[in-house]
Amino acid sequence: MNMHYSQTMKLFMAILVVSAALLVSSCKKKTELPNVTEWETFQDPVSGLEIQHPKGWLVNAEPKHTRIYSSQVVSDKFYEVYSSGSTVVGEDQGGVEVELSSEKFKDVNTGSLDKYKENVKQTYAGLSLANELPAMVGKDTAVEFSFKAKVSKETSIQGKKIIVVHDSSFYTISVAGFNDYYEVYKPLLDKIVASVKLPRPKIKITDPNEAAKPSPEVTKFMNDYVEFEYPYNFEVAMVKEKKGGAIFAIQLHGLRQDCTIDIDVFPTNKHPLDKLFDDNKGKFNPKSTGSAKVSGLDAKTLTASPAANIDRLVYFTVKGDKLYRIIVTWYKPLATDFKPAFDKVIASLKIK
Repeated sequence: MNMHYSQTMKLFMAILVVSAALLVSSCKKKTELPNVTEWETFQDPVSGLEIQHPKGWLVNAEPKHTRIYSSQVVSDKFYEVYSSGSTVVGEDQGGVEVELSSEKFKDVNTGSLDKYKENVKQTYAGLSLANELPAMVGKDTAVEFSFKAKVSKETSIQGKKIIVVHDSSFYTISVAGFNDYYEVYKPLLDKIVASVKLPRPKIKITDPNEAAKPSPEVTKFMNDYVEFEYPYNFEVAMVKEKKGGAIFAIQLHGLRQDCTIDIDVFPTNKHPLDKLFDDNKGKFNPKSTGSAKVSGLDAKTLTASPAANIDRLVYFTVKGDKLYRIIVTWYKPLATDFKPAFDKVIASLKIK
């Protein structure tokens, strides 16, 4: 009787354990596609590549290499997977990654898509890229590979890589997700990939004077400090050696180095605009001073001539605890070509 009772209890406990496991499994949070109603646009300040992503997603941007994640937690988990090679993804850590990168022909020593594809397949051998298919990125033909790889017993990564040749560069667009996230998020990831805008090819003009003039076509720059439109044949360069305590500095320039717009951002140290202007205007030897509006904010202005045939207009404005200084410089004999274009840049400027 006791033996029978013992066997019955063992059977009952086994059923209980299985039932509990099934219960836990059934209670596991189901992955659902989010309803996205607001989008943001990211533009690579170096390459000009643009992509839209759901508002609030995390963007980790480096020159010619950008990663976008559905959350900070997901970013941390992808980093852990890439660095350790084996991990378990918790319920709150699952998500997706979008990756964009570009490499010039000269940097990879080839202009052949076939050779570049082989290089990519070797670089990502662990993903076992397969199922090559034709694809499109905008109006450009491309190829795509799918992949699915186990990184641990409980965790897999699934996604695809798209490679496109454009203006002497290779662009790679990758989307990936943990476990079932890729399949569930695929409609959203497809929209993100479809939003990609490759940089416009640089127009080659044999006449250097014509090439230097601002083009009527414009593109956009945006980051955490400013947003503005500028002539497409110009470029925005990050200033590495910031001066005077600046926390941010960029220069917009084309072929002529005497026709530029410089934007610097400084801490106000709780000083009002009038004092900041008075403390800094002497550095420019102003011919006159005035006032204006920049991005809807009150601004102080000054005009100067730092050299023969060079004119300059400088704006000072404050938002929050930051002083924004915008220095517009142009070659006087070409004022009719450059000044209107620069005025449009300032008119489009949004200070954040």
